[in-house]
Amino acid sequence: MSKPSLRYQQVKEHIKQEISSLQVGDNMLPSEPTLTRALGMSRETVRKAIAELSREGLVSTWHGKGNFGHPSVLNLPMRYDLNSNFRLLLEQAGFDVLAQRGAHEITDLPERLRRRFPTPDAPFIRFTQELMAHGELAIISDVYIKRDHLKVLPEAGPYTDNIDSFFSTHCTAPIEYVIAWPKADNHAINAVRFGLDPACPLLGWEEAYYNIHDVCMGIIEVHFNPKVMDLSMLLHFS
Repeated sequence: MSKPSLRYQQVKEHIKQEISSLQVGDNMLPSEPTLTRALGMSRETVRKAIAELSREGLVSTWHGKGNFGHPSVLNLPMRYDLNSNFRLLLEQAGFDVLAQRGAHEITDLPERLRRRFPTPDAPFIRFTQELMAHGELAIISDVYIKRDHLKVLPEAGPYTDNIDSFFSTHCTAPIEYVIAWPKADNHAINAVRFGLDPACPLLGWEEAYYNIHDVCMGIIEVHFNPKVMDLSMLLHFS
């Protein structure tokens, strides 16, 4: 007998296949009893799969009518409303990804980021993280962490950890929550590194990391190469 998690994933993948065959204006999915009989699964398993697909924006429920699939959503690229792990977004898009961390330095927080940090007047450790996609520079992240929150200094070179695991192993406390701000700005140095005109505006991202005591430990400034990154986000009004 297959495990419950495997059965649920099978149902979810089957419904996604159903959604891929739907047409605009004719996008009603088979009913839950029909799916239950066709797949030989329990109704609870089918409902769990539909509920998750609904959270992902692939299914909408019209009470009294049924469930409707959204093929227009199915193949949206790099959805950062579902996943803000940029390395994983690149891998899911089919890229071979290489991650490289630069050497660290002690510095002050740049003026452009000081408005984001509750206590900006302190020494920070700064280092850069880069993600290459099929050999092309895709993402540049400038990381600033307050020196007194670091227990292990970061080493330069290839890395595999995400930011959550980095804080858990290198900082005095793990991340409890993150506040993020999408942005677009001019960053001539990074634009040139992406092979763009220095005046080309870049889509960016700022994230501040807080521990369980509501203390802001660090902030990251991210810039995306528009030739590689095709970020999307779904807003579901229901």
